Amino acid sequence: MTRLKRGLLALSLAGFLGLAGWASWLDGKAWLAQHLIAHAWQTTLEQGAPQRPWPWADTWPVARLTTPDGAILYVLESTSGEALAFGPGRLAGGTGSNQALTLAGHRDTHFAFLKTLNTGDTLNVQFTDGSQQHFQISRQQVINSQQHPLHIPRDNQQLILITCYPFGALTPGGPLRYVVTAQSKA
Repeated sequence: MTRLKRGLLALSLAGFLGLAGWASWLDGKAWLAQHLIAHAWQTTLEQGAPQRPWPWADTWPVARLTTPDGAILYVLESTSGEALAFGPGRLAGGTGSNQALTLAGHRDTHFAFLKTLNTGDTLNVQFTDGSQQHFQISRQQVINSQQHPLHIPRDNQQLILITCYPFGALTPGGPLRYVVTAQSKA
């Protein structure tokens, strides 16, 4: 094997190992973050005060959402890009509010399950005081956010979930939003 071929092979191997290491780092970081958020949620329930998942976090868990298939998502305070990287964020509403509990999340990660929901499905939300509220899906719609600005109803008996649409889009950030509305089950 010539020296040039060995050099190219070594460079290719180093590049592959670098990419594999980077992917492993990202997966490991995401896994650890979810465990730290779950621990912060449990501590919040036990102590009755918001707990940050790590000291420099600019968000904290404010609710726990359980999907119809039993998956658990921790809802974070804020819909900043940093918060949405780790879970759905609270846009408005919640305990003690007169507004609908409104949550936003990424269509290709935490809120990818929205495409599988059906009218009549039930979602469960647990709040920081330990109380729970069950919501039944009543409507699913696609809206153009440039033509119809989001209006959060003054109805604390509603849950609204919002993500970008379409789910399989190759580029993010278009004007279409997938909106799921659910009503509290008494």
